[in-house]
Amino acid sequence: MTKKVYSANAFNVNKTMVDSNALSIIKELQKHHYQAYIVGGGIRDLILGFHPKDFDIATDATPEQVKKIFYRNAIIIGRRFKIVHVFFNELNQVRSSKYSKKIYDRHIIEVSTFRSSKQNDDKNTHGRLMSDNNYGTIEEDAKRRDFTINAMYYDPLAESIIDYGSGIQDIKDKTLHIIGKPQDRYIEDPVRILRAIRLSDKLNLQIDDNTRIPFQTTKHLLQNEPKGRLFEEMLKILQSGSSNKIINELSELKLSKGVFPLFDSENILDKNSLAKLVLEKTDERIQNQEDFSVPFVLAGILWHKVESSWIHNKNVKSHPNKEALVEAIAARKWILFDSGITQNLYSSIKDIWLLQYDLENPSLKKLDTILSNGRLRQAWHLYNLRNSLVKDPHPLHWWWNKFMDESIDDKTKLLIQLIDLAPQEETIKPKKKKRKKRKKLKEQDHNTSVKDNNI
Repeated sequence: MTKKVYSANAFNVNKTMVDSNALSIIKELQKHHYQAYIVGGGIRDLILGFHPKDFDIATDATPEQVKKIFYRNAIIIGRRFKIVHVFFNELNQVRSSKYSKKIYDRHIIEVSTFRSSKQNDDKNTHGRLMSDNNYGTIEEDAKRRDFTINAMYYDPLAESIIDYGSGIQDIKDKTLHIIGKPQDRYIEDPVRILRAIRLSDKLNLQIDDNTRIPFQTTKHLLQNEPKGRLFEEMLKILQSGSSNKIINELSELKLSKGVFPLFDSENILDKNSLAKLVLEKTDERIQNQEDFSVPFVLAGILWHKVESSWIHNKNVKSHPNKEALVEAIAARKWILFDSGITQNLYSSIKDIWLLQYDLENPSLKKLDTILSNGRLRQAWHLYNLRNSLVKDPHPLHWWWNKFMDESIDDKTKLLIQLIDLAPQEETIKPKKKKRKKRKKLKEQDHNTSVKDNNI
């Protein structure tokens, strides 16, 4: 790979665009006589004119040396390849104002050590590299990067960009090239197939033919990847701002089957479905640099399956309304866990689903409980999207939109209207507790002891 050095100013890039915490880490590492650069997506997105989501740092300092410098603000993670998370506490102005107290968010910067071109022989039966804790030079590290557009290094203090491949040229040509032999690189790490598709769709790049051709001969290896890694890739797809486009391409290549259970559904491709609408709204928010909720997106994607089970339980099994929904959620939770979703995240998704019942069946008695639920805002957005696909929404949909309007101070009239609009609450008879039958043996022992006492 040929080394080329460019002035960052030539691409309208300067250090003021870099996250202040990432900049402080680079200053500190260079102060201790180590090399330190913004690498990968951070510099790539700046050149392309995007706002980077993360600013990862590459250095010649080992994880232990980085940990020593940042001490309590750093933690070494990873088994396959060790990296360091350096964290900062940042004041959240919005939440602090809302709750009238200082609230801090934890901001993490990822710092990795240059990898060596020498690899371990620690591979699984499918050829995937299982251990890679060999450190090397910046030149060796560049060869180990996945794509040429990710093999660029930016020194914000020197205002220089080092390109060890054809990264700059490929950005100009809007082309995605993998580094090295494509087949070997995908066997080494099959997730690179998903990254290639995600990056090309997100950045509007054309995948080079040599980079694309081995997809079909190596895609089966994705099914051997840990659920956790695939879940991380799924989140990156949902956070890309191009999730609709990416999921469509995954479907065309038949890559989602057995890899992403949540995407493996015709409903998600139907332009008139709720899942499709949720993805469109999410892409729109991300493109506008607005916040979005992961539990909301996942709840929206899978709602059609939960709802169909809910209706079945009510009509066929004659279950009470809420009980039917609880059973429907329990029947579908395996899809979430099979996708690598954690118990905490599942609990949030479940709350959003259960609130659909509460939004459809409100009452003055339980209104305070509904309003105090931490997932109400996401549940309400899902409720709105559901009703936007219905020809004649229920009058309660109009009522909720009025009631949730923060500009309305006096909501007394709305509370009075709720009495007429609210459906009659279902009464679920509590199950009778079965009395435990005494064992005959105990009765016999008791009778025997009584007889003994009478003698």
